[in-house]
Amino acid sequence: MGKDEKIEKIRSLNKKIILAPMAGITDGDFCRKFKGLFGIVTIGAYSLDEDTLNASRDIVKRGREEFIYNLEDFGDIIRNEINKAKESDALVSVNVRFKNLDESLERLEIISKHADIIELNCHCRQKEITNLGIGQELLKNKELLKSYLIGVKDLDTPIFLKVRANFVGLYELIKTLNYTKDYFDGIHVDCFNPGKDYADMEALKEISKNFPDKIIIGNNSVNSIEDAKNMLKYADFVSVARCVLRGDVEWIKEFNTMEM
Repeated sequence: MGKDEKIEKIRSLNKKIILAPMAGITDGDFCRKFKGLFGIVTIGAYSLDEDTLNASRDIVKRGREEFIYNLEDFGDIIRNEINKAKESDALVSVNVRFKNLDESLERLEIISKHADIIELNCHCRQKEITNLGIGQELLKNKELLKSYLIGVKDLDTPIFLKVRANFVGLYELIKTLNYTKDYFDGIHVDCFNPGKDYADMEALKEISKNFPDKIIIGNNSVNSIEDAKNMLKYADFVSVARCVLRGDVEWIKEFNTMEM
């Protein structure tokens, strides 16, 4: 199946709730526990080169969860994780982080052969990652972001960006996305709203308005049918994370039965 067919398959999904990536948590075993619940499940984030994996190890040292593995075994590991995630009956997206594209390209090619989406992490705010100039720092460096996207454009898999609102100004974020728009297919927007316990819907609205041809996923503070409906006004899908960790998924089952 080629990239265009994969994009159409994503657009045609009836289930509009997506499992968002949670570092060190959302692997194949986690995803397959939710058979039939999500339209897409996201595994990762996976660090694809030595610098980024070392950063992940440092994050673990201070008590946070990360996926740690031997990079030489990554091909077998990621194939296994994707296959297990597919047991959820959802499409599988793989969220990735890397500093050195050349070192990571072979691993990206393996992911491309087995996953439905590759999601480039422009969202992580852990200092060990941002000190490498990646994660959310990519939103401040449109040239580096563009070079990464050009480097993966020949992969036969849709490329999504996971971005954080309100790290840079909304105008700057839209400008960066516009600069790189020829090289990605979807935008996964964490509607991060500093100091607030609700999503920045205005940011999502503006991004959606500026990129009508992209698949838009809204994220942040989606904990109910009402939250999901509100976010779907400006997005094709919404993603959830914390409520799943709490076991609060009955509303998703009900939502999946509703006419949209």
